[in-house]
Amino acid sequence: MMSETSKYAPNRRRFLKIAATGIGSAWALPRMAFPAAEGDYPNLALLRAQHEKARPISPLKTYRMMEWEFHTPPEEHFNINLEAAIDAARDAGAEAMMFYTQDHWGHAYYPSDVAIRHPHLDRDLFGTEVALARKRNISVTAYYSLQFNNQAVLHHPDWAWVDEKGEQQRWIDGQGEQAQLRWYIPCLDSPYRQYVLGMMDEIFSRYDVAELFVDIFGMQFLLYQGNGRNPFCFCKYTEDAWNHEHPGDPYRDGFKTPEGWEKRYRWHQQRTMTNMLDEIMATARKHRSATLFSVNGGPESFPDDIMQRVSFIYAEPITTRTGISIGSILLRGWRRPYYQAGTFSRQGYLDTYPGSIPRVQTDALIVQNARTFFVGNAPIVSDLDGQGFSRRWFAVAKENWADVRNVDALLEGIQPVLSSAMLYSNSTRAVRDVEKRPQDFRQSNVGALEALTYAGRPVESLAEHRLTPEELEKFEALVLPEVEVLSDRQAETIRDWVKKGGTLVASYKCGLQDESRKARTNFALADVLGVDFDGEERRYAYDAEGKLRPGDFTSTYLESAGHPLAKMLVASTVGLPGSFVKLKRTTAEEVMRYRLPFMVQDLAHNKWFNWGPPPPGKETAGTAIAYNRFGKGQAVYIGVPIFWAMQFRAFWIRKWIPELMRALVSAPIAELRPEPFSEYVHGTFFYTPDRKFILVQVLNTLELATEGEYRGIRKVEITVDSRRLPVKGARVVWPRERDLAVSEQGGRKRISLENPSRYTMVVLKI
Repeated sequence: MMSETSKYAPNRRRFLKIAATGIGSAWALPRMAFPAAEGDYPNLALLRAQHEKARPISPLKTYRMMEWEFHTPPEEHFNINLEAAIDAARDAGAEAMMFYTQDHWGHAYYPSDVAIRHPHLDRDLFGTEVALARKRNISVTAYYSLQFNNQAVLHHPDWAWVDEKGEQQRWIDGQGEQAQLRWYIPCLDSPYRQYVLGMMDEIFSRYDVAELFVDIFGMQFLLYQGNGRNPFCFCKYTEDAWNHEHPGDPYRDGFKTPEGWEKRYRWHQQRTMTNMLDEIMATARKHRSATLFSVNGGPESFPDDIMQRVSFIYAEPITTRTGISIGSILLRGWRRPYYQAGTFSRQGYLDTYPGSIPRVQTDALIVQNARTFFVGNAPIVSDLDGQGFSRRWFAVAKENWADVRNVDALLEGIQPVLSSAMLYSNSTRAVRDVEKRPQDFRQSNVGALEALTYAGRPVESLAEHRLTPEELEKFEALVLPEVEVLSDRQAETIRDWVKKGGTLVASYKCGLQDESRKARTNFALADVLGVDFDGEERRYAYDAEGKLRPGDFTSTYLESAGHPLAKMLVASTVGLPGSFVKLKRTTAEEVMRYRLPFMVQDLAHNKWFNWGPPPPGKETAGTAIAYNRFGKGQAVYIGVPIFWAMQFRAFWIRKWIPELMRALVSAPIAELRPEPFSEYVHGTFFYTPDRKFILVQVLNTLELATEGEYRGIRKVEITVDSRRLPVKGARVVWPRERDLAVSEQGGRKRISLENPSRYTMVVLKI
């Protein structure tokens, strides 16, 4: 850290206490005391042996779930050696298997009296798979595709989700001329709802399965979040249901106002997600009271009540180019200890796919303590490789879990070491939903978590409903990434925390709306930030028609004001897109200021600059970034949507934000830094359940960029605060056991990890 900025480092930290939840006592594994090897370190070999004896492992606990993707068109004839395929899955390391009861086509894979069975299926495929897996002590999850169903819509056209023109809605792959229409989407207000519940009754009255996994859940909202498609159905069933429940408020008329739009949006969420899930769960548990439930999705797609209802959450991980599993960090922020994240393979019959690539992706999940879920793209197909399954795919699956199957016995119950937190604001998400800008909310959160990770400190997502004084005091730094909505209570909680010594970083229109979405005339934390709101400058970012210019269009420039926190950017200006907030400084110091473009583009009147955006001119526009001391703490305010802009991969943002965090909190509880620095090397710190050790996981993800070509890193420096984490020793426990030297300098314990492998687990004894 720069000597000039040593004053920007209040020193605060308390430990996290997470109460693990237990579901289904028949599956509850005993909490293992860590057997000691030489030097009192965990004996990983003995832990693995104990883990193997505990089979079958519940889907709630396993780090190794395998799904055989099985969306099979009518041409399939099921010439498959199921016994050999399940043996191959077990050999690859699978502890739990997911088998299909109904696929995207709407085909059932068991003898259903309700659903449409696959035309070439002459036996109970699902039942056979369940029996074979249970015989091998492998637990079973029933896969169910909820809102893709071609058969239901083709047989009952009135069951389709339709747009306002009455056109049936389908899943679309690709864009433009390359777009392909695939699966139909049924409406859950139609009789398809009872069709679903009839299948639930059959499945759970007939088969010994531990869990139901509901895929394609909340599809209208997933499509809206993903590409902005209108999330509302306009079929007769939906309109009749709304009009019956809301007499005098016609369904179609209400979309003309934001309030009416949101009222219908929440009603759809409640009806097709919350209520539908409740009905599915009640039907299944009528037969099997301990049934576990998971859904495909996460906090960005679902309301919080869905997150709380399910036994655990499964998400297709949001990842960065450098392999950080952002989705796993987000899910951890919901305090759901059994969340899973998936790695998708390629078709084994297409190419010689390097197994090291999914191995790195899977290791990125366990680095965040996400339980792994390996999804096969059609690995089970008639007559394939002479057995009806892809031998190459199962070989890749085995390599995929090469690290997981050796360390997962040490991962259960571990709790994160806490340093930096990002506030996940559901209230701000709701505003972006109504503004029809859901992707902007995602980009702000993903950008913040990625930039914070590059600083090398432990990073957490703090869900809004967990923003309490007790939770916040456990962190050293809090980031509010374009958090526009803050309640008075939330603002007071943050204010008090900063006053006691916390470090706050906030950006853009922070807290300019209250919990009722009423506009404030000033920032909710203006006194903490040391600046007042003085309006928004839009003319450079928006065109004459009021439309935001393309996202990567530079519309604002920033330059150093000579402050130590802007030392890295002293040479020249830097730019980014979007409008910016004008400020009046009260108690804050100016870190950077705005430098305006030398002209406003107006394409309609033939005014533009060359091929790119107008360069900076002579005019400035006041403070852009400010630093303020508040009580014993400190705050940095950034007047631009800097975390949202991370999506455009500006070098200066990716470098400056980590440098800023290192300058503000110069002595964090823990830090990991590769030498030389690389965004492709990152890691995490977790306490073991007995609090006697800290697991440090280090991952080199460079193979994601090199398409499987491994390139090592010279050294990773691990440092921890000597007072808060009095480390007595360090040992690499995987992939090759060896002791590491621990030194002390300036109140910090230091451990050098020389030439680490692709994935390395280090145990620190405290």
